[in-house]
Amino acid sequence: MLKTKHLKSLLILWIFIMQGCIFTETLMGKKYSPINRCRDAWCWHKDRAKREKLIKLAEMKRGIHKKREPLQLRLRYFNGEISSGKSRLQNQSIAVHWKNWGLGQTQSDYQSEGLYGIGYSSITQTHDLLYTFGNDFNFTLGLSFANSGKSKIKFLEHEYLSEKVSGNGMLLGTGIKWGLLEFLIRKSKFEYIYSDFKREGSVDLGKDLKIKSETLSFGLGLSF
Repeated sequence: MLKTKHLKSLLILWIFIMQGCIFTETLMGKKYSPINRCRDAWCWHKDRAKREKLIKLAEMKRGIHKKREPLQLRLRYFNGEISSGKSRLQNQSIAVHWKNWGLGQTQSDYQSEGLYGIGYSSITQTHDLLYTFGNDFNFTLGLSFANSGKSKIKFLEHEYLSEKVSGNGMLLGTGIKWGLLEFLIRKSKFEYIYSDFKREGSVDLGKDLKIKSETLSFGLGLSF
């Protein structure tokens, strides 16, 4: 009877010791596991950043680059001409646009012959303020302000010159984008007045020269 009690006690003690060993081994396995499992947020973020860096490095070696955002920069050039009888006017214009707004400069070359062989000519420069909306298919509105110019009136052997100009104009255009290129068309309406015509010897002509024009211009542009 006594031996049976001792055997039961030894059996219970052996079971307790084995459970303790298994529990200890489990804890040791979790603590010193050869597999490093990232469970906290900082470790996960660091591991992800490392993976992204390796992916970028691999893409650079393979020649793969991410698509760059467009600069929204446009360069435009226009040329237009209108003639009627003995009168001719030619416009040349350049403009730089960033996003929606643009600045440009236009030069108008005007020549005409009136009654009694009187010749009129002028070269006028304007500053243009432009606004464009739309991308692949776009519209442009603008205002033009006379900046400087020279005009000449010639009658027989006499020439009267003026560099005093004032006036403004309006611009309306549209364009279609194809890759980097833009195909453009624009209508411009100008009105200039030259005054204070003088001849050598400070002889004042006493009359002004008024120039009105409506011109259709075609242009090309580059869009980045």
